[in-house]
Amino acid sequence: MGLTKLCLRLPWPRHRTRKASVVKSSPYDSQDSITIAEKPQYTGQPGNELTSERAGAICNKITETYSELLKLANYEPGEQINKLLGDLVPLCTQNLDREVVQQIVQSARVQEILPPLRDICSQAESCFESYSAAKIIGDGKDDPKTALERAKSFRYYSNYVELAWLELCGIQAAGRETPKRIAFIGSGPLPLTSLCLLQELKKEADNESDAQGIKVLNVDCDQAAIDISRAMCHAVGDWSKGMEFLCAEAGSPEVDLTEYDVVYMAALVGVSQEKKEEITLKVVNSMRPGSLLVVRSAAGIRTCLYIEFDIATDRLLEKLEPCLTLHPHNEVVNSVIIARVKI
Repeated sequence: MGLTKLCLRLPWPRHRTRKASVVKSSPYDSQDSITIAEKPQYTGQPGNELTSERAGAICNKITETYSELLKLANYEPGEQINKLLGDLVPLCTQNLDREVVQQIVQSARVQEILPPLRDICSQAESCFESYSAAKIIGDGKDDPKTALERAKSFRYYSNYVELAWLELCGIQAAGRETPKRIAFIGSGPLPLTSLCLLQELKKEADNESDAQGIKVLNVDCDQAAIDISRAMCHAVGDWSKGMEFLCAEAGSPEVDLTEYDVVYMAALVGVSQEKKEEITLKVVNSMRPGSLLVVRSAAGIRTCLYIEFDIATDRLLEKLEPCLTLHPHNEVVNSVIIARVKI
């Protein structure tokens, strides 16, 4: 059964959404920590801005949350950061009037804090994913069935599945065929997206032989992230068969992407438009013509959490043919951009 049939039977999300590169609140503590060496000074001055009452209130909440985040010693999961980010994420994923959104994202107060606020969210997300992967692994003595049960009972697991369905339908619409090999750049310590893609593609395989040929390569520049994600896949046993791992910089010569039908770039790959564009060009140069690039981005007020990536710059348009962009209107943070490498 092809992905066309998958799209036809896809149950559209019913208020359940994946933690798509987002940190949610969670009542746990961790012994590990990432110490914050430097914190930028934030004046918190309102400035002379013409905003609606609602936009002003949201700007106040965003800047107040940022000020509280700066006071934390580290960004490991814990009561304080869970509460702060647990309030910030819904604030930045609500549906708002376009004019209100523009007033918020163009606010001088918000613009001042965006780069360091995104950096905090990035660090906190990494800590959360490492903790969650360690919980799935357990003490290393459990059988794969028990570890798999822990993975599927992860509070956002069903949301990962739904997002994988949505992205695969977009890939099918752009590529006209079911991918067999996917590379995920910036896979991080919790490779649930890759695992969900792997499982969905195996379900769509025509036979067992085709299913065994499906591969997902996880690439990350952090060796610790690769180690824990590999350990998690080992813990769940045959369910992860087809997962491969490589510690390397995105776009580096050792990452040969010519054999992959689809290449993902995580939202955290590249901290600015310029940097992300440079990495994207390197990645595309190592892909084969006709293959698809999937880039996670953000739009509207969600750009308070992740940068918005413009795929239609002159340099990128020389190499890529943009196909479609998916913007969420639920709790999912990341937009999805799909483009084809020019032949």
